[in-house]
Amino acid sequence: MRSIGATAAPSASPAWRVSALPSVLDEILVPSVNLTCWQRAIPSGTAASLAEWASLGGAPFEATLSAGRYNLAPAVLGLQEPLRSWLLMDMAGLLGRFVCLAGADRLRLSFGAVRNDRCRKFHVDYHRYRLITTYAGQGTEWLPNEAVCREALNHPSDCPCDANKEIVRDPGSVHRARAGDVLLMKGAGYDSVLGAVHRSPPIEGSGGARVVLVASTVNPS
Repeated sequence: MRSIGATAAPSASPAWRVSALPSVLDEILVPSVNLTCWQRAIPSGTAASLAEWASLGGAPFEATLSAGRYNLAPAVLGLQEPLRSWLLMDMAGLLGRFVCLAGADRLRLSFGAVRNDRCRKFHVDYHRYRLITTYAGQGTEWLPNEAVCREALNHPSDCPCDANKEIVRDPGSVHRARAGDVLLMKGAGYDSVLGAVHRSPPIEGSGGARVVLVASTVNPS
């Protein structure tokens, strides 16, 4: 497994973009691109403080929100200043950018501690767009298109380990986002390009937790 080093110049391929510049997220609007990653540093001590907060907390905050008006304060109950204010400002900025790029009028939001392996299989989301940021713990893992066996992806084995072996052509091609990185991905709801393939890193049984922000477009009913 490898990480992509942060650089001011974008790393590019026909389907993905990675850069230390926030403007890389705008590249998701390129028709052929299904994943963008903004590699960024978060304030020192943030991950450790959030990991401690997660150890005392319960289930993540989840809600479907109007893109024009939402209150994020309930998601960060129990956090102390100045981390609370920074996190609210950071999440509001990311969600504002997400809403603009996705053209969404509603979004599905989840924020908080994750302790299980509910997404161990590599998969494509059933949304048009999804944004994921891990503030503490291991980041989301993703695959370039050329590293995916789409036939196995569409008909995976029941066992996650077997499914991943069939889906991933080369284990060395798996990329992992770092704490603070922002992933913006197209999913299966985006008809003109194959959705980005990714998974949550397996942590169940390790005693650890991840603190993750996930925002998704709401599919029409």
